Amino acid sequence: MKKMKPFDLAHEQYQLLMTKFKNTKDLREKNILFRRLTNLLAVMEFLISIHKPH
Repeated sequence: MKKMKPFDLAHEQYQLLMTKFKNTKDLREKNILFRRLTNLLAVMEFLISIHKPH
């Protein structure tokens, strides 16, 4: 199995969480998923920033 890059792992997790977010009707679960998605976007932004050529 090929080792995935951190950004690819984060992106895959984002897609899974977004699918759950779109499919749930429970507002409490939506709130939790929204916070997790927001945190994951910050992680993805950080991973992009450390790989930019300066």
